[in-house]
Amino acid sequence: MTVLHPRRPGDGPVGPYAFVFWNDDLDDDAVLAQLREIAGAGFVGVTLSARVGLSRRVGYLTDEFLRLVRVAVDECARVGLAVMLYDEASYPSGSANGAVVARDPAFAARCLVPVTRDVEVPVGAPGDEPADAGYWRPALGRDLDVRLLAVVARRVDDAGGVVGDDAVLLPVRAPGLVRLDLPPGPWRVTAVFDAASGGTIRGAHAEQDDGSALAPPAADLLSPDAVAAFLELTHDAYAAALGEHLGTTVVAMFTDEPFLLGRGHRRFARPYTPGLETEVAARLDDGSGVEVAEVLRRLPELWDGDGTRPGGTDPDATGFVRDWDDAVRARLHRVYYDAQAAWCAAHGLALTGHPAEPDDLATAARLHWPGQDTVWRWVLPRASGGDGTALEGPESTAPKVAASAARARGGVPAVTEVLGAYGWRLSLDEARWLLDWYLSRGVTTPVLHAFFSSVRGGRAFESEPDLGRWNSWWPHLPPFVGYVRRIAELLDAAPPVWPVGLLSRPDAAPSGPVVRALLEAQVDFGYVDRDDESAHAGYTVLLDADDGVPDVAALKERLRAADAPVVDAEPAAPDLRAVVLGGPSHDRPAGYVVFHEGEAPVRTWLRLPSVPDDACWWDPFADTRHPVERDDHGRVLLELERRRTLALVPSAGHPVPPAGAASGRRVEVTGWRGTVERVLGDPDTVADDPSAVVPAHVELGDWTRVPGLRRLSGSVRYTAVVDVPDGADAARLDLGVVGEAATVRVDGVVVGHAMSAPYVVDLGVLAPGTRTLDVLVSNSAANYYEGDRRPSGLLGPVTLTW
Repeated sequence: MTVLHPRRPGDGPVGPYAFVFWNDDLDDDAVLAQLREIAGAGFVGVTLSARVGLSRRVGYLTDEFLRLVRVAVDECARVGLAVMLYDEASYPSGSANGAVVARDPAFAARCLVPVTRDVEVPVGAPGDEPADAGYWRPALGRDLDVRLLAVVARRVDDAGGVVGDDAVLLPVRAPGLVRLDLPPGPWRVTAVFDAASGGTIRGAHAEQDDGSALAPPAADLLSPDAVAAFLELTHDAYAAALGEHLGTTVVAMFTDEPFLLGRGHRRFARPYTPGLETEVAARLDDGSGVEVAEVLRRLPELWDGDGTRPGGTDPDATGFVRDWDDAVRARLHRVYYDAQAAWCAAHGLALTGHPAEPDDLATAARLHWPGQDTVWRWVLPRASGGDGTALEGPESTAPKVAASAARARGGVPAVTEVLGAYGWRLSLDEARWLLDWYLSRGVTTPVLHAFFSSVRGGRAFESEPDLGRWNSWWPHLPPFVGYVRRIAELLDAAPPVWPVGLLSRPDAAPSGPVVRALLEAQVDFGYVDRDDESAHAGYTVLLDADDGVPDVAALKERLRAADAPVVDAEPAAPDLRAVVLGGPSHDRPAGYVVFHEGEAPVRTWLRLPSVPDDACWWDPFADTRHPVERDDHGRVLLELERRRTLALVPSAGHPVPPAGAASGRRVEVTGWRGTVERVLGDPDTVADDPSAVVPAHVELGDWTRVPGLRRLSGSVRYTAVVDVPDGADAARLDLGVVGEAATVRVDGVVVGHAMSAPYVVDLGVLAPGTRTLDVLVSNSAANYYEGDRRPSGLLGPVTLTW
């Protein structure tokens, strides 16, 4: 049995993990078969998760569930997969599928909710007693589980706004009456209630999803007692079941965007737990002594303005709102994240996962392996209408937030949950772009969402797509996984040099013009908490986004003057993301990695601080090496197609074939004949017309135009023969148009893969004579699951050049 080496929290294998969804009635055979497939695909680990659709027979955190977890972890130890345990049933984390609140209803998530009334206090007649507006008994419906925390009156000005300086905290009298004893004029009176948020989580079972009466209630993550119950119910149960695997095969616990209010919470709710006002008073205290009554008097300010983030910090908030949100975040860190981290450290695990907000640097930093997520197509390549989303807005900060927090912790793995809910239209082309987007920014441990145990019934449409056996391009996933793993290991072995630190507010990392200017000029950077001066020392230059876009040319000169490595592209290549690999000495990088984030081919000369004499271009996807071309100025030529990555590294003894002059001979390969090898679903359902016949062979072209194959999602193997003359140079096969992924073999030996345009594969030097080419093409799963007719098959034309 293979056992991974023991780890300290923060140690562990980098590279791709498979996010495994247990979403049906599982048994040992099903669990083991899936894990063996994942290991065979080249993943370094798995994240095991109970998911909507798990059977009641198995249950969640039951003896049977934990027995299956043990079976799975035993198998992972045998095949060499590391394991992250997922700490919840579906998400968000912290409620143990409702078991926390079932233990004590007082552990339910709580919130503050306002009830507002406008009143006009009349002017009394001379000599009469002062007039008032009588009594008000504020109520939050018929909810018995509420506490009237404060009632505050604020004057209304002529424009209909409130005057906060005149706020009056009104006493509450039994049985919940408030006398509106106020000076004459218009007033807005706000009653603030402490109430259960009513929020839920997505549970483990089909009847526990959003909107269901059985959806599990969210727990109060600001309550130490509730969090202690959560750790006992989940973490302690895992520890008892897995024993010696903790800290060896099991390397981490994954916590998923804990949300203080829960999903579907009350309208206008703000996170709360009893006693929070005391912490806010301490935060406001500047030495003059701030009383809790002053905090209560200002509570209505929480709902002024137009739109704080539900359950989180409004990045534009100031004054009291900012202090309140900072107190909430600080308590969440202390009560929830730090308790989780302490438990994990005591059991030899790393705490990982991701916070609820993508730009929350401070919360990501509480994790041993800081992480973020990108799902639901929050960022898009330009060809998909996403121009700007990779560089603009809070979601664009996610990779650098995770990687920057990881660097601040001493270079631990940076994690992302990625590809979730992209739908069955997700292609390997788009997946490659998104993974490169993360890798180029320093994230080394992507958790690929997801690998479904089942697509039975509606399971195929719950945060789809499946990336495993239920997807048509599953046969092509291993080379994709291998590429991600090789890049991750390279970045981990030689951590990238980030010469610039971009000062960041702890809860809102900046994006936009400054970030765009740096990345498009190949100036790498990390986010730095502006309040943490100890983290500032790791950067050559500190910039503040509030100061505007820097003069990049002047910045590069400043970096050179400080002996920091600088990359120049001549001509400029704004779609290029250049990563400088850290070397043993400050001024001599170990190498460089260049990613292509755009759509048009790049041809430029790179001016680099140093290039080893034995340097070569390494293609980490094909795992091939190529010679480097330099000009008289010492610059290096870079030619890069879309969705391609190259690393400039020492050859380290690997053979580098010389750059040969192609003869230019080009022939079109014809005579292709295809045979259906793999079909998703029932083979009898691939035709729209039941009378249509599935053909025995498929010709070159779009198979969705063939009546018998219109809904086929799967794989077709195309075969042709070519005559290779004596003395032919290294050959390249251009497949033309492909829908959507291809694997090429020559005489039965795999020679390359093509998953995005341009679909070109280097075949090497072909032996003269008659050679058999075959191309396995898999199309989009959307044709089967969603009724699409996305172009499918080998459309060509196919040409061979040598």
